[in-house]
Amino acid sequence: MRKRKWISSVVILASAVVLSHPLQILAESTSELEKRQNELNQERSKLNQSIESKNSEMENIGMEQQNAAAQLESLLKSIEETDDKLKEQQSQVDSENAKIEKLQKEITDLKEQIQKRQEILKERARAIQKNGNAQSYLNILLESQDFGDLIERVNVVSVLVNADQDIIKQQKDDQDLLNQKETTSQKKLTELKLLASEIEVSKNNLESQKAEKNDLILALAEKENKTASEKSLLEKQQGSLSAEEKQVAANIQQVKAEEARKQQEAAAREEAARRAAVASASEGAKGGGTEEAGSTSATSVANSTPNPSPAASKPSSNGGMFIKPAAGILTSGFSDRTNPVTGEHESHKGQDIAAGGTVTVSAAADGTVIFAGYGAPGSGFGGYGYVVKIDHGNGYQTLYGHMRAGSLKVVAGQRVMQGQAIGIMGSTGQSTGQHLHFEIHKNGVPVDPAPYL
Repeated sequence: MRKRKWISSVVILASAVVLSHPLQILAESTSELEKRQNELNQERSKLNQSIESKNSEMENIGMEQQNAAAQLESLLKSIEETDDKLKEQQSQVDSENAKIEKLQKEITDLKEQIQKRQEILKERARAIQKNGNAQSYLNILLESQDFGDLIERVNVVSVLVNADQDIIKQQKDDQDLLNQKETTSQKKLTELKLLASEIEVSKNNLESQKAEKNDLILALAEKENKTASEKSLLEKQQGSLSAEEKQVAANIQQVKAEEARKQQEAAAREEAARRAAVASASEGAKGGGTEEAGSTSATSVANSTPNPSPAASKPSSNGGMFIKPAAGILTSGFSDRTNPVTGEHESHKGQDIAAGGTVTVSAAADGTVIFAGYGAPGSGFGGYGYVVKIDHGNGYQTLYGHMRAGSLKVVAGQRVMQGQAIGIMGSTGQSTGQHLHFEIHKNGVPVDPAPYL
């Protein structure tokens, strides 16, 4: 009888151990799935933030594109108006040239008249000299026979003198008129050339700004395409994440259902074991007290076995051939350095001169302008912003970069003098602040400007 009681106790203990082990495995599986579910939620949150950021970025790009398009339209209108001014100016130049041609003919006629009078005056001078200079007029008067004859002779002399004076006066008036017409013609022509030059400079600035806006629009389009591609990739990741989230959620439900089933089976086995123990204890009571003690012991052991429960807590987780082109301090010389914009190592081909306010940039020496405009990609001046390049002869050229938009005062082909203003210091192109990038080239190779200044 004691042996049967012991077996019953062992069966109950074994049942308790077998029941608790599968539930522990299921609890660990559920915990891992819920941990992954939390991780997916965090990833989704980050993806949503990234997609929202891309939406905001694309919205800003759209606004920049609209502004750039509006500015470009305004520039095109200004260029059209400037072209009209140039046509009108050309018409005035043609008209003035016609007037100048007429004036030149008048000047030629005046010169001929002056030349003829000059010959007459020379003849008069020779006649006076031959006849005794001014004494000839006095001799005419002294040779008069009577008073009436004297009066006639006085009149003759008066006519002769007046005639000479008229010739001299006409000669002086014509000479003054000639000088006046020549001065007027030259002044008008100079004014027209200056006005045409100013309009050409204005048009060059507008064309340069147009190139800058076109470059900006292309850059914004590329940025928009890149942002759209990045957003599309994020949305694909979001779709993949959604699929995994659904799978994990389904797995959790499946594990929980399995866990519930296991718990029900465990509870049924526990109830069967309890009933068997009760039946065994009842049979032992009929046989004697020792059996009851054994039964009580077995029951005590069974009751001491912990009830299985799922563990489901969620885890948590000076002095050279060139002059200094602008006032300011030298912030970077001719050397190797790290580009402050791109962060890449590069060879700095010139000097950077920095200053605040409105700072005039001047030609470092006499020369001819090779380029004056915006340095668009592919132009050979990309990254320089608004730039001017001047050829000084003997293999020397200078370059002036990052000038202020719309400030260029020269055009390609124009002759400039040393110290002549060519623009204003700015921060266009690849620039982190207002400064002038100045280069000197010798036979096409950049050289250190320091020894030449």
